[in-house]
Amino acid sequence: MPHDDQQSQSSDVERLRQIFEERSGALLRFLRRINSDRPHIVEDLLQETMLKVWRHIGEVASRGDHIQPWLFTIARNVSADETRQRRRRPQEFSGDRDLQECPGSADPMDLVVATESMLEAYRNLSPERRSALVEVHLRSRSALDAAARLSVPVGTAKSRAFYAIDSLRAAVFSQ
Repeated sequence: MPHDDQQSQSSDVERLRQIFEERSGALLRFLRRINSDRPHIVEDLLQETMLKVWRHIGEVASRGDHIQPWLFTIARNVSADETRQRRRRPQEFSGDRDLQECPGSADPMDLVVATESMLEAYRNLSPERRSALVEVHLRSRSALDAAARLSVPVGTAKSRAFYAIDSLRAAVFSQ
């Protein structure tokens, strides 16, 4: 049996090599076209596409002439996944930045006023909202865990924590 697995793996490697040699140029052009604003990632997307093809190489033999649309679908999906991931990440910075462009430090009195406003707003919260705020935000508990600790439904714990934060935000930013 091990011999058959090696032979199967060898034919899979050969099949992937054949696909890459025959189709990578068209895939690369396609990826360049749909990612014209990000040419620096096109080769990475091609590699990711080929990795996905490798993971499903057993399905390739049965697809025959339908391999081209299948490859383009994989490439398009890989590109869309990367776009979604990039939107979730913070903006990358490249290049030098002039320190003159950075805002200076805030006035210390603004910080004192904001802190006092926050503390006053915290003191004015209802005990229920304060408890929810502490559990969810200060102790980093999930809404489910906070609800269990507070003996309230999950929705109640969520709304109490939300309105507590909303009250604090309003108090600090209304100054």
